[in-house]
Amino acid sequence: MRQWICILVVALGLGLVASGWQTNSDAALAAQFSPTATTGLITHVQDVDKALRVIVIDPTLRVMGVYDVSRETGEIQPKSIRNLNADLQMLEFNSGAPSPAEIQKTLERK
Repeated sequence: MRQWICILVVALGLGLVASGWQTNSDAALAAQFSPTATTGLITHVQDVDKALRVIVIDPTLRVMGVYDVSRETGEIQPKSIRNLNADLQMLEFNSGAPSPAEIQKTLERK
């Protein structure tokens, strides 16, 4: 877990330095933060008020982290960290009608 946190901090730091704390374009943000071959992390950045929201996914560990980064100070505040293993094992959740189970039953009848 410590190794993952170190990798995350380095990835966030490099990305924020590259962005210069200020950007007006979602396209520019998307170009700066992308999956990297060296870490295998998937990142996404969104503008939210006076901060950048950084979403980091480690597909190997199946963990997702959400952070807000202050544009003024560069302070990184963790918002949510979640292990996705259990989530990804659910067959359905909040899926509406028809449910995956109903679709499967229909397919099995044919």
